[in-house]
Amino acid sequence: MAPTTPPQAPAALPVLGHAPAFVRDPLAVVSAGRQAHGPVFTLRLGPKRAAVVVGVDESRAAINEPETTLAVAPVYQWLRPMFGAVMQAADHADYLVQRAALLPVFRGRQVADHTAAVTEDVSGWIDGLGPSGTFDAGRDLERLTLDIATRLVLGKDFRERHGDTFRPLFRDVAAGMEFVLPSWTPTPRLLRRNRARKRLFALLAPQVRRARTDPDPAGQGFLAHLAASTAADGAPFDDDTVTGLALVLVYAAYETTAAQLAWSVLLLLQHQGELAATAKEIHTELADADPTPGTLHRLTRLGWCLQEAQRLRPVTTMLTRQVAAPFEVAGFTVPKGWTTLFCPPVTHRDPDRYPDPERFDPERFSTARDPDGRAAAGLLNMGGGGHACLGGRVADIEMKLIIALLLRRYELTLSGPAPEPTRKPGISRPAGPCPVAYRQLPQ
Repeated sequence: MAPTTPPQAPAALPVLGHAPAFVRDPLAVVSAGRQAHGPVFTLRLGPKRAAVVVGVDESRAAINEPETTLAVAPVYQWLRPMFGAVMQAADHADYLVQRAALLPVFRGRQVADHTAAVTEDVSGWIDGLGPSGTFDAGRDLERLTLDIATRLVLGKDFRERHGDTFRPLFRDVAAGMEFVLPSWTPTPRLLRRNRARKRLFALLAPQVRRARTDPDPAGQGFLAHLAASTAADGAPFDDDTVTGLALVLVYAAYETTAAQLAWSVLLLLQHQGELAATAKEIHTELADADPTPGTLHRLTRLGWCLQEAQRLRPVTTMLTRQVAAPFEVAGFTVPKGWTTLFCPPVTHRDPDRYPDPERFDPERFSTARDPDGRAAAGLLNMGGGGHACLGGRVADIEMKLIIALLLRRYELTLSGPAPEPTRKPGISRPAGPCPVAYRQLPQ
């Protein structure tokens, strides 16, 4: 019997297929396909075919396929104009070497050092808020997470000397993410990106040279480790690779963490019972002590809230792979040359794995209700397989720290309506202003 490809989703147009509707509202198209055909189906995107995998178990199995089957590099080339041939945009052999070089900065004693640095930055930001007022859960937390990422990756000294120059340049590069247009297209946004990238690399050149020659890496962040790392041939990474890796780390640490933190805060403020229970846990477990990875680990309810925010509002709306070799999923064969799409917002609402899926219910991640950890295992927001997020633990610590230190000092309330997600490609963040009123708790 010939291999069977997944069934085609409904409402395809002649020639264009599902492409116009997918560009307009990809989640609606994927949700309709799941409703019609279940965990695996096909979209026609113009002349191309995409297998969409949205079942929880099917997604987890497929996303763990090796690079030789489901390739990341062909679909991540949009990173090259921003940061160069680094990480997923590099050749796969180079990617493996670069990923291995980064692993030590996310392990062991390094994590405790990161926690102390983040605590210092968050405490300084909170001290500047005063006894009462309003901050924006999108804009202000984004600025805070960018400053934290800059410090961790490039060093506190660099941020203090060059932060005001670095921030707008980096934002111009980050805004230059482009999936469709050629990198040379002379649109104002892409021209700004190209100019900002050139200036960023020039700004970091002296910092990279210092990291190579200064025997004391204190204050240089991850950059000191990157400058000492070596390629597959044993030679040190060249300056452009070190700079690109540093910038892509800032990008990963800031873009996704800022958006997921904003959603976590907003969802907590919309659910007063969970907010009160989480605040009580923080006051019990942290009291006035400086947080450590160990004390943060004891904030189990806050951990469930973060997981539930990642389930309901994952900042990654679509994960893409290129099919380099045919593979089987749910009894179907996906041919070589197709694209495979994973859609966390749809997968995370599978009612068989997550009953009452639209409800904010952090206790679905508790050991009492989920002793085998199946709820957490079904989340796709951190990727999977050889491309699972390296900095997930550090991001979790950062989000816990910011929320815990805020709730330890303030009573927080949402000052406006609950925001909806942006509909732009890329990271899903809250649309519009997200004002949060704060008032200092009695001492």
